[in-house]
Amino acid sequence: MNRAALEPRALTRRLRRRVTVDPVLRELRELALAGDSRLCVVGGYVRDAALGHEAGEIDLVAASNCARLVRDLRRRWRTRGYRFRKRGVTTWRFRLDGRMVDIVDASRRGLEGDLSRRDLTINAIAFELRDGTVFDPLRGCSDLRAGRLRPPAEGAFLDDPVRALRLCRFIAQLPGFRASPAARRGAAAVGRPLRGAAVERVRQELDKLLLSGRPRLGLESMEELGLRESVLPELDAVVTCTAGRGRPDVWTHTLDAVAVAAEARSRRLPGADLIGSTEDRLVLRWALLLHDISKPETLEIAPDGRPTFHGHEVLGEQRADTLLGRLRLPGRFRRRVSRLIRLHLRPGHLADAGAPVRGLRRLVRDAGDDLPLLAVHAAADARASGSPDARPRWARLRTVLLQLLEMWETREKAPPPSLVNGRDVMRALDLEPGPEIGRILDDVREAQEDGAVRTRPQALAYLRKVKVGNQDR
Repeated sequence: MNRAALEPRALTRRLRRRVTVDPVLRELRELALAGDSRLCVVGGYVRDAALGHEAGEIDLVAASNCARLVRDLRRRWRTRGYRFRKRGVTTWRFRLDGRMVDIVDASRRGLEGDLSRRDLTINAIAFELRDGTVFDPLRGCSDLRAGRLRPPAEGAFLDDPVRALRLCRFIAQLPGFRASPAARRGAAAVGRPLRGAAVERVRQELDKLLLSGRPRLGLESMEELGLRESVLPELDAVVTCTAGRGRPDVWTHTLDAVAVAAEARSRRLPGADLIGSTEDRLVLRWALLLHDISKPETLEIAPDGRPTFHGHEVLGEQRADTLLGRLRLPGRFRRRVSRLIRLHLRPGHLADAGAPVRGLRRLVRDAGDDLPLLAVHAAADARASGSPDARPRWARLRTVLLQLLEMWETREKAPPPSLVNGRDVMRALDLEPGPEIGRILDDVREAQEDGAVRTRPQALAYLRKVKVGNQDR
């Protein structure tokens, strides 16, 4: 971190340059001058500018003449925006060219009053657009230089318990930053109130934490401060679950696996270069966090004293879907995470079985578009196993993952033609619509990939054999 760049003068120069190149800020400055409004950029935009990060959303505080500013913005941007109130604060929100612009009305309490109600001092630095000056009454610049996450007041987290999760998220997002003693005291005191927080806000913080560069630190902070059990109680038993002699416990392994996927060197893992979208990365991180969620309830001790977890991937699929449903994640997202959890052991089983081609093809088909995510998941899981035989197992697994990815890419470029469809299956077997149709079509595709079925007449003959087999049973 360049400490000199965090001095108020350096920050002022940087923000002035950003105003000259950011068309939205230029327009806001023009309107603030014309309407004599004390309009300040605050929050994440100023913090990210200080740290040299790219900034997207713009948070502002109008300390005077907010009503006139909003009227002028509506005319200039040709959009009405909308107003909402939260904890007694009125905010106007506009969406412009894909960017969110929030303007808090602080006409009554003033700029300093607004800054003092914020979550952390590093988010309570203001840059006034009219005269291009930095206003920092809570010494947020000093905390930025020190890498310190400090609340502006003792009751900041009690006012909004979700801020305690945000503290953990910033620990995960900002390298070198640590919570101050006051922040730790405040966050540790809101574990119970956090249970009643809006689910959508909790999920948003968890998503951002998992997508960060150091999610393990954020998750460890949640555990240390007693917050994890308030928002992810389904993982309580995982924290104390053994994984066997010479191996880390299940929670430590989970944290290690999430960390492996987040490391810069994770880009060298098989399949990592095929994961591009934010949603894909988030699906992977959630799947890694929850992939062993059912190990505690499937734990049995074998005669030789080793713990076993037979079926934990099947039960884990159900448990993960329930948890993600509680957090109100979309159904498609939940299905993708659940599928990764259900399949996460199969690459390893294939490696142990000598990589049979038929099994590889079946897994490519079952994983579908998420095969690259499954490959990275299996790699991260293996690299974090802590098992004494981890190195030779990883060598076998890596070979299998590369084979799977090669098959997947070939299939993506030139998928085999569909010889029969669902109507053909229902007509040939006299079946009603249902999941059985999909399973039979999968069987036909498998026979096609094995070379046993090559034409449509052969596929129809295959269906007739299925019908005869069903009648014989």
